[in-house]
Parts: sequence; structure tokens; C-alpha cells
Amino acid sequence: MRLGSLSAELDAITREFDYGIVPGSATVFVKDEVNGIGRLDLTLLEGVMIVLEVTDQGYKVTSCSPLCNVDPALSTAHTVQAHLEAPFESMENLLMTISPMFRDRFQQELYNKLQSVQQQQQQQTSQPSLIHMDQQASLSLEHPAPLQPVFTSQPVHNPISTNTSTTTASAHNPDANTNSTASNPNDLNTFDELNHWINQ
Repeated sequence: MRLGSLSAELDAITREFDYGIVPGSATVFVKDEVNGIGRLDLTLLEGVMIVLEVTDQGYKVTSCSPLCNVDPALSTAHTVQAHLEAPFESMENLLMTISPMFRDRFQQELYNKLQSVQQQQQQQTSQPSLIHMDQQASLSLEHPAPLQPVFTSQPVHNPISTNTSTTTASAHNPDANTNSTASNPNDLNTFDELNHWINQ
């Protein structure tokens, strides 16, 4: 037995297996604490009533009776009869051996439990990430990133004024025309920065 006393074990059987048998069908009718023997009956989902005996040596089916003359009740009854009086170490092992529908329900319950645990672990894992994101957002608000420099376009020169000044300068200095057509080094640096910023 899993539990320390026969009474506790029988009570657990009547409550813990309703997902894989006819709910509420497990009924204890013998509870002999002196000799350590308990007996109960329950109905499998396939429509077969069985009588179980619980002792310190394990669990076993002592009799069975199909509740109808069609499958799956008949085929399950034949399976149960093949395991009459055979001891099992656990109640789960006994029911999975004699009842395919219990086995399916047990596997589904196990899967649902694992999914629930996995979801809880994912939630616990995501919480530190959310806290970290909140901290990063707070730091960003307290220390905002510097703004990108805004480059202004160069002033447009009036060609008339340029020509006039060039003509006037040429009249006094022959080399003035050559100097006025040279590119401004500051203009070249500005375009280079813009090109670098675009390709970042």
C-alpha cells in the first residue's frame, strides 16, 4: 500500500481515480483493519464491474462482471478474467493493465499535468525578462540617448552676385577668378558625414 493505513488507502482509491473509471462508482464494502484486508467494487469505463482486494501484498481483482453483452464490455471482461487474483504493486498498474480506456485517460491526465508545469516554468522564466525590460525602459527615460546631429544645407549663392564679385575681383587681381572656383573644404567634410550616416 502507498499510504500508512488501510483506511487511508481505501479512501484515496475512492477519490483519486474518478478521471479513469465511472465517477463515483468506487465503493468500499470491507475494511478489516485487524487483518489488513480491504475490498471495494468499481465500474470501468468499458462497462465492467470489478471487485478489488487491497492488502499489504498489493492489489488484485477477485471477480468481474460485464454490464452489457457488447464490446468493449465483453473484450475488457475477458482481459480482466485473464488477470484474476494476479497481484499488482500499484492501483495504477492494475487499472492500466485491464482497462484500455483508463490507460488513455491516465496518459492524457499526465500530459495535461506536464503541460501545466511547463507553462508555469515558462511564466517564471519570462518574469525576470519583463523586469529587465522595465529596468532598461526606466534607464532610457532617465538617460535619453543623444540626438543625431542635423546637417543643414549650404546657403545658395546668388550667381549674379558671384559673377559680379568675380568680375570685379578679376579687374583688380587676375588670380582672383581661380581662387573663387575652388571647393570649400568644409563642404566636402559635411557630405562625407552625411554619406557615412546614411550607410550606418
